[in-house]
Amino acid sequence: MSELRELVLRYLLQNAVFYNGKANPGAVMGKILGANPEFRQNAAEVRRVIEEMAAEVNGMSLDEQKDMLKGKNPKMLVKEEKKREALPEIKSAVSGKFVTRFAPSPTGPLNLGQLLRAAMLPYMYAKKYKGKFILRIEDTDVKNISKDFYGMIMEDLMSTGVKWDKMTKESDSMEMYYKHAEDLIKSGKAYVCSCPADVFKKAKIDKKDCKCRKGGSIPMWNDMLSGKYSEGDVIVRMKTSMSHKNPAMRDPPMLRVSEGKHPLAGTKYKVWPLYNFACALEDHHLGVTHVFRGKEHEHNTAVQKLFYDAFKWKEPYVVNFGMVYLPGTKIHTRDMKQWIADGKVKGWDDPRLPTVRALLRRGFQPEALKKFAEDVGITKNDIRVGWENIEGINRKIIDPLSNRYMVVEDPVRIAIEGAPAMVEAQELLHPDFPKRGKKKMPVDLQEVYVSGEDFRHMKGKTVRLKGLGNVKMDKKALYEGNEIVSGMPKIQWVSKPHVNLSLMKPDGNKECLGESEIKKLKHGTLIQMERMGFARADSAKGNDVVLYFTHK
Repeated sequence: MSELRELVLRYLLQNAVFYNGKANPGAVMGKILGANPEFRQNAAEVRRVIEEMAAEVNGMSLDEQKDMLKGKNPKMLVKEEKKREALPEIKSAVSGKFVTRFAPSPTGPLNLGQLLRAAMLPYMYAKKYKGKFILRIEDTDVKNISKDFYGMIMEDLMSTGVKWDKMTKESDSMEMYYKHAEDLIKSGKAYVCSCPADVFKKAKIDKKDCKCRKGGSIPMWNDMLSGKYSEGDVIVRMKTSMSHKNPAMRDPPMLRVSEGKHPLAGTKYKVWPLYNFACALEDHHLGVTHVFRGKEHEHNTAVQKLFYDAFKWKEPYVVNFGMVYLPGTKIHTRDMKQWIADGKVKGWDDPRLPTVRALLRRGFQPEALKKFAEDVGITKNDIRVGWENIEGINRKIIDPLSNRYMVVEDPVRIAIEGAPAMVEAQELLHPDFPKRGKKKMPVDLQEVYVSGEDFRHMKGKTVRLKGLGNVKMDKKALYEGNEIVSGMPKIQWVSKPHVNLSLMKPDGNKECLGESEIKKLKHGTLIQMERMGFARADSAKGNDVVLYFTHK
């Protein structure tokens, strides 16, 4: 039995260390029985021991779990990872002749999905092949864009280490679009259509040509440019085949009249290119050799090929990738805009939003986002991952940087009786880096605060207040010495003077108490709150401190 308990303890500690301080009994059960088949005949007893000891291990802090496992078997602290090439080779890529781009629309700041796939993948491949990475702002959808977001997009990229070699805006290419559109109309490959939307839709469904295909289109095109037509009156279409098996390929639209005011060009232009026409022309004129695009845009690739074929241009090589689904990130920009307008969130970097700037403000590191993008790769399969995947990568980066401080939620005041007189306690700032020194924590034995959850669960039990001593938990807690006892629960606490702390979290804000040294932290400093998780110092005013919660 002693051999089994020791084995269980090691595997529970390892599982807890690898997975955010909480051991999964089921996973440990499978690991033990897989590595030790002789225990299978007593599986019920093994399960009982695992579940019994899991409560003890999960009551420890992550640092305590690491320390104990290090003493028992330091090799088990290292997680075996399958080696894989970070960025697989891409067909037709030539070093020094690789040009790619990221083409966001200024409808909002970047979200995590845009950054991980559409921005970081082409950027990293441009570096891999010693090529060029272009930032192209797609700003021809006049009514849905805002001047504010041009700068935000650039800020988001720069703050995550994504640097472009060239930056362009589609709105600067209007004369180029007009020239190529006119060439297509004159050559009979495009036409101006005046059919009402519902009439053309029916013709498209019926696979019949509309009446406009045979008309004289150059005069109508000139009238479009001169402002004769209003929005919805006419549209320029590519002439293909209305019987094409793919409805998206039946005379697709190229340009339309839009009467909105452009945030940069104002009312200078009334005729604006649609996505596929502008995208194909821009990629060609910028010399793009490789396009990274979500697989949901495969139909757009087919439409854009029409323009390449019409002008006898060489198409870029298209790399399609699947979606990455993270819980809680599927929030539309329009909804976030409304929440901000209604005051439900405080801005685009509010911790409740899945924007890049919100994640950075919380303490996610650019290196972690890059590593996660590499791990996900360019598979066409949709991938569903949990936040623990990206948090695990980020944790490895920030754990060594984050000194330890104590914070209590839902504080309960206790008084400690029978303790020797003391005015302060001391603890290492970081258990793995003793040379950083110790922090001093003021103590008033008549006014000590512990978390409400710890008080409820441990009332009447002996626990260790980290760095202070052992007490029997109650409103009047009895001091029971300072001896470190293996397996005794260790909890955080604060005394006075302390700080009033607002902890900004994705699921809502928490008002807490924290040790007084927290107010001295510089803006942006990362810390680990004992047994609660990581946070980033945001602001301090007197005794009031704001921290942004990173993750556990």
